[in-house]
Amino acid sequence: MKKNYFLILLLTLCFSLFSFGQDLIITGVVDGSLSGGTPKALELYVVNNISDLSIYGVESVTNGNASGNAPEFTFPADQVTAGTFIYIESVSGTNPTAFNDFFGFNSTYQDGVLSVNGDDPIKLYMNGTAIDVFGSVGTDGTGETWEYMDGWAYRKDGKTANTTFTDSDWTYSGPNALDNQSTNASASIPFPAGTYSMTASTNPNLAITSPSINEVFQSVTEVSVSIDVNNFTVSGDGGGGVSDNSGDGYIKSTFETQGGSTENSNFFTTTLPNITVAAGNTYTLTLELVDNSGNSLSTPVTQSVTFSVIFPCDIQLATILTTCETSTSGTDTYTTSIDFTAGNTTTYTITAKDSNNNDVGTIGGDNPSTSASGTITITGVPEGTDFTVKVIGGTGSSCDLTRNISSPTCFPLPIFEDFSYADGSLTNNPLWNGFSGTSGDLLVESGQAVVQHGTPSEDAQIQFESVSGNIYYALDFTVVDPGNPIPGTDNEYFALFKDSGFGYVGRLDIVPPTSSGDFSVGIASDGSTADSVWATDLSYGVKYRATVKYDQVNDIAQLWIDATLETDTSILGADLEDPGRTVIAFALRQSDSDLNEKILVDNLKIGTTFSETTLSSSDIEIQGFAIYPNPVTNGRLSITSNSSDNKQVSIFNVLGKNVLNTIISGTKAEVNTSGISAGIYILKVVEGGKTATSKLIIR
Repeated sequence: MKKNYFLILLLTLCFSLFSFGQDLIITGVVDGSLSGGTPKALELYVVNNISDLSIYGVESVTNGNASGNAPEFTFPADQVTAGTFIYIESVSGTNPTAFNDFFGFNSTYQDGVLSVNGDDPIKLYMNGTAIDVFGSVGTDGTGETWEYMDGWAYRKDGKTANTTFTDSDWTYSGPNALDNQSTNASASIPFPAGTYSMTASTNPNLAITSPSINEVFQSVTEVSVSIDVNNFTVSGDGGGGVSDNSGDGYIKSTFETQGGSTENSNFFTTTLPNITVAAGNTYTLTLELVDNSGNSLSTPVTQSVTFSVIFPCDIQLATILTTCETSTSGTDTYTTSIDFTAGNTTTYTITAKDSNNNDVGTIGGDNPSTSASGTITITGVPEGTDFTVKVIGGTGSSCDLTRNISSPTCFPLPIFEDFSYADGSLTNNPLWNGFSGTSGDLLVESGQAVVQHGTPSEDAQIQFESVSGNIYYALDFTVVDPGNPIPGTDNEYFALFKDSGFGYVGRLDIVPPTSSGDFSVGIASDGSTADSVWATDLSYGVKYRATVKYDQVNDIAQLWIDATLETDTSILGADLEDPGRTVIAFALRQSDSDLNEKILVDNLKIGTTFSETTLSSSDIEIQGFAIYPNPVTNGRLSITSNSSDNKQVSIFNVLGKNVLNTIISGTKAEVNTSGISAGIYILKVVEGGKTATSKLIIR
């Protein structure tokens, strides 16, 4: 069923206006200068200060968008001041028929008047008064889709111009229609016109525009005050705090320090002096318009605002690093380091707690209470434990800083990944986690990772324990033919090493061909554009093996294509300032490029030597390899192959910890998994120099 979202908005708005008084007034329709470019907006005038617009019930209503998504206008949960105009769209720029869909006629906007079919101004009857807002309304049962009855304006679907409305056509009539609108807001519900005027109020009005409600100032000694006064002439100062009777009256002020003193003042001007304040206090300023004798007006006009001044927070927390302390077959620990500056200004309390509010690790390193800068450390945190660090300032400080720390995933090197997963999201598998972009965008298809430049955006990584010196990755890659050679302006990296943040090194780029080929590849030590390019052009649809080395000491990357030895031909990236970044992850990156090519990635190896990343047929396949059942439900896993040779079986949890090692033999053997907790694991089997890996689920 098609929903009329604008009607819902108007019903809700009018109910809110009726309930909360004349704070908002419908004043007219504005032209197409808003986003849609067509006549489409209600203009509302704010009569009185409103501390929270969201109470008017249209905070998240979509209007002019039949899909119900991406609202064009929302009332914020915020204050507005008297004299402000608010505009609500009634036609979406992407749906120009929405006006007709709701009102039942087309509209034009000429000479500042919104018209129906270039004819009558759009009108809405409000308590018997026609207001130029919505369109032609009948009062004799012949209205053009609108009808006025019993003090209310109604709209009915399915009615053409000059059609007579009978009693049976009305779902509700009269003011009681309000009782049903919240659950029956649709095109067949009558529209209550409300009891508002189209003109601004002439009553005296006062608004405090600064400071704002609940505003927080940090370490200031003065706060400026700004006000708006309407329909009230402030008298001059007759001396001694008495009015000279030249106007309607003056402004009384009460300034209260919560828990402290109260100051009373009279002002004979709308330009008020700054307020002297001190950090650590909360204040309430109350202003009232009074007559020349100092008495409240017949309808009192007062405004109050509460604000606070807090102490400064000087300390700044900077780079956060997590590092595995050891790598064993058991549960290990990791260290978190947090750099800080601007310390030594107060006494700080530092806590590190897990999700159950239990203390974790040992807090040490430099003490920000006594050191201007340094590094806070939290050591001995069990791997797999996420925790929260809080730094809270003492006397004279407003600091209450929180940092959420995620446990690193520390797989020991070397790592072999053959992407032998079911088709779908790569990050659904335990080795991988996304670190930017839209989750699920990076895919696995037919046992290969698919890196797509263009709309897909997810970047994903395998994290591992950091090592010193050189680190290598090697992978098979195939660029799918996009229809044209890579253009001259294109230079897009898709594989890289990264540090614990967003520092990328050893970037492998797809670049334009150097001659008549389809593309080439380049290497960048640290930059986003290749430092050097492989001299030989490559072809679409052909599988190549790239090997990348990154020297963490000398900050330089190196690239080989289809090499078997480290002494084979290679190219070097830029030699950057030493030392380089500490690598803790390999990543695949999707982004936007000129041609938006698609790259298939397979047989990824990560290690500390060139030889650990070379690939031979023995790495790829164990003939006849199979495991069952998967998931394992009875504590018994069967492994088969065509060979009766001994098989080294290892099972790793998602943190890369070895939870089982055993040797089996024969073409079929069972492994007892009853001692392993339920969860997702990686199974690795080595047989006669050949390796197979598989995702394993234990229940």
